[in-house]
Amino acid sequence: MISEKTLKIVKSTASILAEEGEKITQLFYQKLFENHPELKNIFNMANQGKGEQARALADSIFQYAVHIDKLDALGDAVNRIAHKHASLQVAPEQYPIVGRFLLEAIQEHLSLEADDPVLIAWTEAYGALAAIFVNTEEAIYKCNEEKEGGWRGDREFVISQIKEEGEGVKSFYLNAKDGQSVASFQAGQYVGVKVRPNNSEFTAVRQYSLSNAPNHHTYRITVRAEAHTDTPEGIVSHFLHRLTVGDTLLLQPPTGEFVVQHSIKDVVFIAGGVGITPLISMLLDKIEQGEKMSQVTFIQCCRDKTHHLFAEELQALQAQHGFRYFVCYQNGSGADIEGTLTTEKLDQWLTNKQTDVYFCGPKSFMSALKKSLLEIGFAENHLHYEVFGPRLALT
Repeated sequence: MISEKTLKIVKSTASILAEEGEKITQLFYQKLFENHPELKNIFNMANQGKGEQARALADSIFQYAVHIDKLDALGDAVNRIAHKHASLQVAPEQYPIVGRFLLEAIQEHLSLEADDPVLIAWTEAYGALAAIFVNTEEAIYKCNEEKEGGWRGDREFVISQIKEEGEGVKSFYLNAKDGQSVASFQAGQYVGVKVRPNNSEFTAVRQYSLSNAPNHHTYRITVRAEAHTDTPEGIVSHFLHRLTVGDTLLLQPPTGEFVVQHSIKDVVFIAGGVGITPLISMLLDKIEQGEKMSQVTFIQCCRDKTHHLFAEELQALQAQHGFRYFVCYQNGSGADIEGTLTTEKLDQWLTNKQTDVYFCGPKSFMSALKKSLLEIGFAENHLHYEVFGPRLALT
């Protein structure tokens, strides 16, 4: 239970965090990695390099300060972060380490004395927040461990098939090396994939959405080779693209909260590029469940024909099951739209503005899409999206 004094002090610092939060979190990560370089085995260093992790953490701390007296409002954010932490195997003993350097960064950047009431309040507040995450993550670990075919920690998987899906994109079909069943998952979830690329000093963990329908025997991940081969941003994807059938990977159990929220059958999926991966899983799951597919709309936006992922699979599924399927090519012919997916076209295609829309893709694509969907009459609570990487606001 957080004291009333701490609640008041932490809330009073929200405006300071809005202005100084990113500088504080940048200093925090600098201190953390200088003192505990082994944590580079957990953190995505590509996101560190782009500054996205610092911005996302700063925003999370700001939201915590604003809502510390009504933490129920942060439930979705806590759940989302806890699922991401579970895919990284974040352990309870790591929270005191993080807390130490976060509080040091706050103290140093704001020039606070050790007995400053603000620092004392944030020490209490961090302890309370850490306890929430430890308990939430343990519940996820336990649930995954107790499922049929479930496990905790690393499990070795063998690549049973590799398929080219489009230019620079491959699907990897994965089965447990021990030959046993694997935990099923909710369509839209992801797995943590742990590798040590190019004899690196540190392991790297990346989350990849599962792109097949839930089952107890095979996972499919679909990976785009990033533009930069040997940078933190591209080192894992290029390492995966060099693997062959029979190679092994370490996986964490499926996690993630980007799943179909309601039982409404009239649903819309909108994919941009490789953001199609969780959405095609949702589509395949609806087909497997025998739902009425004429009430489903699937919109796919691609760079051009050579980047049209799952083209044959989706065309065959549409012909067989009758969902509404539209394709947009940014360049070239052969799609329903050539150029940009416009607000006017969305309004024409999506006549039911009361249904749920699930979308995923590049952040700029999703920002424009969310703006258009709101403009044509969709309510904010009907829009659900997944961000690959740190969760930043779609503005």
